[in-house]
Amino acid sequence: MDFREAIVDEIRRSDAIVEDFAALTACGGRLVGSDGEKTAARLLEARLAAIPGAAVSAHEFGYTRWTNLGYALARISPGPALDLPCHPLVGSEGTAGVDGEAVDLGRGAAEDFRRLGERVRGNFALVRHEYPFSRDTIHRRIKFRHALEGGAAGFIVANPMPEAGLVTGGVWQETGPNMPAIGVDHATAQAIAGARIRLAVDNRREADVGRNLIAEIPGLTPEWVVLCAHYDGHDLAHSALDNATGVAAALEILRRFAPHVASMPRGLRVILFTAEETGLLGSRLYVDSLEEAERRAVAVVVNLDTLGGSPDFTCLTSGFAALDGFVARVAAARGLDIATWRELLRNSDHFNFAERGIPALRLIAGFGDPDAGARYLLTEADTAERVSADELRLGAVVAAELVRAALGAPSPIAQGMPG
Repeated sequence: MDFREAIVDEIRRSDAIVEDFAALTACGGRLVGSDGEKTAARLLEARLAAIPGAAVSAHEFGYTRWTNLGYALARISPGPALDLPCHPLVGSEGTAGVDGEAVDLGRGAAEDFRRLGERVRGNFALVRHEYPFSRDTIHRRIKFRHALEGGAAGFIVANPMPEAGLVTGGVWQETGPNMPAIGVDHATAQAIAGARIRLAVDNRREADVGRNLIAEIPGLTPEWVVLCAHYDGHDLAHSALDNATGVAAALEILRRFAPHVASMPRGLRVILFTAEETGLLGSRLYVDSLEEAERRAVAVVVNLDTLGGSPDFTCLTSGFAALDGFVARVAAARGLDIATWRELLRNSDHFNFAERGIPALRLIAGFGDPDAGARYLLTEADTAERVSADELRLGAVVAAELVRAALGAPSPIAQGMPG
């Protein structure tokens, strides 16, 4: 058995990856700046420091922390006043109380806003949460922008799944126009559609410092394979699928490869980003901080984000045609079924690398499958119980095969800008 086969065997039997996942989800949702996120950072830094041969550091950056201080939603007509559950979206504007009709725009596509534009002005735009990993998903931020441009007084995202509870997400805007924004559950959406409602949201914005955690082991050349995952999440549930799965897999891969990297052509740099859920901020500021020579030294980025909930894996190859071929060769050599999708999607930290010409892919479970566990992302149902130990290990094995191939692949793996 060669060391690659030994590593895969170790991951398939690993208890450490399950323990890492449990420890991270025990920190809660991990919204950037929260006590849970800061506890997770300390935990992960200790885990990285315990891996022999890994040099651990932090990339710190300033940002504006948003904190939820309170909220209230009530249906005020027709019928008697009715208090209803809701959850402020990250970055929501505050309001002492604003009234208006909850105008039901269904999915919330551009044509829905055009059709009901006059009714939206001065009222609340009520749209539906969508499965996030589909070729035709309309991102929440796009719907939010349509609502802003239409003069809405507020924005409401409804969970279409009765069993999944409240829905959350970000509408983060550090500059420019904003408005109150909340997520609601399926029953609340039915209760308020077409009704007159009152919403109050209280929040605080203040300066804070975020910490991207870095561990690296050099190889035989100055080139690097970057393996990354974001450890922040939202203030609902455990942010388990998104993205404790990716973080636990990254830790496991570093732990298993650490004794071997020094003898391989490329070094391995693991980066655990924060503030991904607030507009990919942590990775954007990290990539912006790199000198041009440092960017050129990155042979490929393998981003792990949502590795549970499905046995089916897809690599989003960010417009780099050569990465499609790389993934296909790895899959064929190792007997894996890994699909590819070439369009550059701004749905995780790989985007900030790819946008600057650094070959980057995202490995994801359940892309294009609305029945996959990823349907619970950004809801109260994204809990640790949604991820089995076997799913966690399988995702880490697939990621490990990509990393192993990248560490030793002929240079270059991919070149040029995405296109």
